Amino acid sequence: MLSHEDNAKLTRVGPGTPLGALFRRYWIPAAMTADVPEPGGAPARVKLLGEKLVVYRDPEGTLGLMKEHCPHRGASLFYGRNEVGGLRCLYHGWKMGGCGALLETPPEPASSPFTARLRHTAYKVREAGGIIWAYMGPAEAEPPFPRFPWLDLPAENLLPVKMYQHNNWLQGCEGDLDPAHPNYLHRDFQVDDRESWAAAGWQSIAMLMNDGAPEIICEETPYLMRVAAIRNTGDPATAYVRTTEWAAPFYAYIATGPHECQLFKAWQPIDDETCFTFYIHFDPAKPVDREGAYRNWGHQPTQPGWRTDHTLENRHFQDRSMMGHNFSGIVGAAIQDRAVQESMGFIYDRTQEHLGTSDRAVVFYRRLLLKLMDQLAAGHAAALPGLDPALDYRQRGSSVHMPRSRDWHEADAVLAALERGEALPALA
Repeated sequence: MLSHEDNAKLTRVGPGTPLGALFRRYWIPAAMTADVPEPGGAPARVKLLGEKLVVYRDPEGTLGLMKEHCPHRGASLFYGRNEVGGLRCLYHGWKMGGCGALLETPPEPASSPFTARLRHTAYKVREAGGIIWAYMGPAEAEPPFPRFPWLDLPAENLLPVKMYQHNNWLQGCEGDLDPAHPNYLHRDFQVDDRESWAAAGWQSIAMLMNDGAPEIICEETPYLMRVAAIRNTGDPATAYVRTTEWAAPFYAYIATGPHECQLFKAWQPIDDETCFTFYIHFDPAKPVDREGAYRNWGHQPTQPGWRTDHTLENRHFQDRSMMGHNFSGIVGAAIQDRAVQESMGFIYDRTQEHLGTSDRAVVFYRRLLLKLMDQLAAGHAAALPGLDPALDYRQRGSSVHMPRSRDWHEADAVLAALERGEALPALA
């Protein structure tokens, strides 16, 4: 279990908090391209790491992300005029530029020092993969933009999904740090799991259902960390290995098998009590089955809030009559995850936990984040994981059967060989 102090450090993300300072050293998702699709269109509200912001695309197509409230009298720039180079407040015509410069203050005399002295809070943005990314840290410490390999795929090979959750970001993130929970929360008893997950391109998901108590191994990497879940199979000489690759601060490549649609996940902390979960479905070889993915995961939200109709009040549409064949009685893997994560409360009191061996990766990640926060506070930001310009971000989670005599680290090589149509002995 955690102390109250450590639980607060791991969940509080606002300005001036240790975790907020750590997250601000990375490029993180801020909005979807679909939030501001048209040049010169209406700005969209964004709340990120506890800060109220607006994102906009000016008439020339240039993106901007700035503090929502005008520095003059606090009127919301959500209502502002979208002009070339920035947003103009409706109240008195002050114009703020995308770089934070105060460009015009029409009611003030020409001698006014405002334009030279004042700056508005604005952040750097990049657009890639249907997502608008932000860097909110010190300008002199801006890291390289992480070129995740799925960012450059054709639109038909990529399905980015953003879904609102009414819980702290860590509760969502820890779901994917937990290799044992799919055996229970996501189990479908009657329908063949291979068929059930086929629409999402995850036929291999059936294999993990054979062993609900995997051996879990964690290790640090230059990106952040790696988790392996090793399961028994019907053959004592064969193991089923699933690996998840993590990149700082909260990015994960979920385990997938040969030729399967892949999944990248991220958690956008809106504030201390809410977050957006990003599901990036992608396939380098073929178009993504969009309807199949939505049907399987249940995560087709509506704009502008990127919410589904599932809430604690309607119990996420749980149908207890389904429990004879669906473990949770809830339809959609993403909604199953969200139901249990929201059921914990906005910020769970982790001093009340009783953790076991199946929680090894959760504990590993928490300790790693606490260490990184202390490292940053001590002035050692250069050594933070995932910021080395030499990293290529070409990671992948693997899901394969392999001989128990083999080191589980070979899972990636086994997966690559299977996709090339080679037999395993070729890897010896």
